[in-house]
Amino acid sequence: ELKPDCSRHAIEAILGELEQDDLERLAIDIIREQRCRLAKAQELYELLGTLEQGSGDDSLAGQRRHEYRLALVMMNAHHPIAATVINKLGYIPPLPEDLMRQ
Repeated sequence: ELKPDCSRHAIEAILGELEQDDLERLAIDIIREQRCRLAKAQELYELLGTLEQGSGDDSLAGQRRHEYRLALVMMNAHHPIAATVINKLGYIPPLPEDLMRQ
């Protein structure tokens, strides 16, 4: 059984040792990682939809379905980490690439 309190306390201990600048840098990297995980899950979802609509190889569709589920689990497992870091920081830091798009 998962014990979320144990990992949360470990993460909070790590975060407690960081200066504000280091915490912001960590938050930015964690947000980037979460976005990558979301993009990967979305990509697999779209690919799986294409495979299931076609008369393609069932084993390939099965493999993609597995990869999609894994991507969803990993994305959702990472979300509380991102939330904890952002909570500790107290704000969502702007990402340089987002500022460049504006």
